[in-house]
Amino acid sequence: MKYDLAPELSKLSIRRSPSNIYVYPFVNMLFGNPRFKSDDSVIVKKLKIKSFDDHKLNNFIIEPKDAKEKLPCIVFFHGGGFLLKAARSHCEIAKEYAKTAHCKVVFADYRLMPKYRFPFALKDGYHLYNHILKNADKLNIDKDKIILVGDSAGANIAISITLKMIKECVLLPKGEILIYPVTDRRMQYGSMKRYTDTPVWDSKVNEIFWREYLKFASPNDMKYASPMEAETFKGFPDTYIEVAEFDCLHDEGIAFAKRLESEGIPVVYNEIKGTCHGFEAEPESSIVRDAMKRRTEWMNDLFTQKIYDNEP
Repeated sequence: MKYDLAPELSKLSIRRSPSNIYVYPFVNMLFGNPRFKSDDSVIVKKLKIKSFDDHKLNNFIIEPKDAKEKLPCIVFFHGGGFLLKAARSHCEIAKEYAKTAHCKVVFADYRLMPKYRFPFALKDGYHLYNHILKNADKLNIDKDKIILVGDSAGANIAISITLKMIKECVLLPKGEILIYPVTDRRMQYGSMKRYTDTPVWDSKVNEIFWREYLKFASPNDMKYASPMEAETFKGFPDTYIEVAEFDCLHDEGIAFAKRLESEGIPVVYNEIKGTCHGFEAEPESSIVRDAMKRRTEWMNDLFTQKIYDNEP
């Protein structure tokens, strides 16, 4: 079926995700690692740490040039179905956040399928977040002003590690920005039935992704893989959500927003018309620029509020 994408996103109309997960390591080899470089506005540094099992994680810190004071921080988890490395567009968006929100951005490294299935990405992300908290002074980060940002699978990581923080009484982030989030393995929403052939990502590939991701998952940990199955979101921080119009994940993103609302969590959510999953791949488009402006305004409003106790 042909979808009425905005003209600026026409390049995305021919993109499809391979259904064989063993193709993705070769795709990652072809495109290589994300290229983060300092420029006239930001400085990029490496943040190498060891994860829970001593595996080396190659994270990056992006910060405004000449910033000397302790700054708010975004922890950025990129999307890609837990299969793909960060794309060029992720790098550009991360740098834009650092410039426009005048904050540090910690760009997370986490392990990918098919070699590493659930819960490796969750554990890597959780370990990184705790490392930031423990080393906030050294990193010149205001640990009371941290926002988690994630798109697609990256949004799933952000949500899941927050649920784990709540359970373990870890200092929570001040807010979350979730772009077309992956939230529910049950695939029970209408958009899953409507969008079986959409560009970039569709419900057929989504089903394969869930089957592979959860191959070794314990039923007791399912709420951390499929967060809509969590018993409660009490204590969850303020949240900003965007969904794409032509996306099999559209309805579950809205359902997640409404679930938070029902539990008294402050939520802002928007449907971005004329878009498909992965529309951030065109960061120079007016669609993404407008979305970035809205997100940055939301972040700055949150950063400038008085610090409140968001423990459960």
